[in-house]
Amino acid sequence: MNRDVDQECVERICAILRDERIGQGISQQRLAELAGISRTGLRHIEALDASPTLYNVLRIARALQVDLSEALGPAER
Repeated sequence: MNRDVDQECVERICAILRDERIGQGISQQRLAELAGISRTGLRHIEALDASPTLYNVLRIARALQVDLSEALGPAER
């Protein structure tokens, strides 16, 4: 994979998690608590200011009860 495709995948996952959080009506603070990460860290992930670790992505997805298998597929062109 090249860097552009990797970055696109990360951005897609972050957007899915952000949209799911908003759709569920959960605040950043509450999701951070549920996922066991800092609210500042979550804010940076959602704003794409920082690339999340896989561990944090899984913790956030689990807290939201989101299956990321489709998001991990190839980027749409």
